[in-house]
Amino acid sequence: MGEDEQGNIYYRSRDDKKRWVIYNGVIEASRIPPDWHGWMHFTYDEPPTDQPFVHKPWEKPHQENHTGTSAAYVPPGSIRLAQPVERRDYEAWQPE
Repeated sequence: MGEDEQGNIYYRSRDDKKRWVIYNGVIEASRIPPDWHGWMHFTYDEPPTDQPFVHKPWEKPHQENHTGTSAAYVPPGSIRLAQPVERRDYEAWQPE
């Protein structure tokens, strides 16, 4: 049916009851862009190659999910950081 910007190739059965993707590289569901995700889950009948998805000006480009990798977001003060941030706005409770 088509190919996305990451090189993933999308297919469908002749009766259009099944749709699938062959990934280019790492097999990770979060690598499917929103345009193709909608088609894969039958939200849209036409693939993005036939009916391009209209993007809003505030939308950011698609990014894969980095959870569980070294590229995952780590908030300040997390125990995953090599050097924890000193908290001056918090005082631990001490029993009397």
